[in-house]
Amino acid sequence: MTTRNEQSTKQTRNRILEAAGRVLARRGYHDTNVEEVVTKSGTSKGGFYFHFPSKERMVVTLVEEMSDKLVKKVERAMNGELQPERRLAIALDTLLRTFSRQRKLAQVLLINMAGHGKSMDKKFLPVRNRFAEVIQRELDGAVATGIVQPMDTTLASQVWLGALHEVIFQWLMADNPASIEDVVSQTGAMLFNSAGIPGERFVETLATP
Repeated sequence: MTTRNEQSTKQTRNRILEAAGRVLARRGYHDTNVEEVVTKSGTSKGGFYFHFPSKERMVVTLVEEMSDKLVKKVERAMNGELQPERRLAIALDTLLRTFSRQRKLAQVLLINMAGHGKSMDKKFLPVRNRFAEVIQRELDGAVATGIVQPMDTTLASQVWLGALHEVIFQWLMADNPASIEDVVSQTGAMLFNSAGIPGERFVETLATP
């Protein structure tokens, strides 16, 4: 049974991470500082350092938890679907739409988590790999059923993830972005084509109950 003190401690930790997400999305990793996170979260430095020994640990924890929630969202969307082609389409659709709707999530996971030096970038590599692993698993299923010809699914998943990253990055940065419907359908069709699945099957598959 959770005690009142444990619940308060958890709430403090969550407030810190929520504030960190807002600050990080706006300022980026280098310009995010503990003082602003403490102020935005309504906590104290003592409370901050009780949960996180450093800014780096706070950011890594935040990124891990945000990515975990997104991966679970994708997996829930695919839950019960048996057809590999449909699972692939749902995974791509969910990732693209979630990033387009949750700007803070996209800023933190796609835009601000690279270019901080090899050592720091390596800390975030497992997070990126989680998304690649989801794509690879579904591509493996498509290969196993003959929908997709045998390929290096590890490399293909990295290519797909890179494409998703660039498409959403450009969409977020555009002054007059295209309709997200067009972005999702065209990106999905191109990625399907790259795996040997007719591009039109992307939208058709999503439309099939």
